Amino acid sequence: MVVAVKDLIFNPQAFFAGKMAEEENLRVPVLILLVVALISGTAAAIVSGATAQMLPAEAASISPILPVIGFVGGIFSVFLIWWLVPAVVFMILSLAFKGTGSFKRILEFVGYGALPQIISGIISLAVIYSYFSSLSLTPVSDPALLAEQITALMKAPILQVAQLTGILFMFWSASIWIFGMKEARHLSTRDAAITVGVPVGIYILYTLFTLWSF
Repeated sequence: MVVAVKDLIFNPQAFFAGKMAEEENLRVPVLILLVVALISGTAAAIVSGATAQMLPAEAASISPILPVIGFVGGIFSVFLIWWLVPAVVFMILSLAFKGTGSFKRILEFVGYGALPQIISGIISLAVIYSYFSSLSLTPVSDPALLAEQITALMKAPILQVAQLTGILFMFWSASIWIFGMKEARHLSTRDAAITVGVPVGIYILYTLFTLWSF
């Protein structure tokens, strides 16, 4: 297992070429995504819990529910954003290069490419916990003021740095996905790079635009 992880990180082309000789298996990719999802869900629960502290007294009854919603939403979003959506997009774009191969194989290789997100998630979780645990938050009765204060909280430089760090790990995942799609869809390196690079580039640009808007 350790050797396989080493190959995935340092020699992804050889790793995926070897996987092509085996039957499709989603067990390890799902495990990777589950770890990422639990980390993401925990981070979302912390943010939601902090937001709950700022709700006015009349809305206090829903405060205990918000961290649960955040946790479940964080888990769901990982499987959607880091697995299903990329797999579908990569499959569709690879059709332009006459790519062939099963969707299950794409799901398998996309899941492996999420491995760097474990490290990224741990860093983000540490930053989020450190930041929000140091805050002293009080209820805000004015809805407009509440929205402003929540926005101000999320504009903290340390959180923006964490998001920028996440972009670096996104590049890492993309580099793994390129070799994964090259093997899974029988593409040239160039075509695989375009298949992965276009949607990932759009995602990164959107993230940077969001940060700039803040």
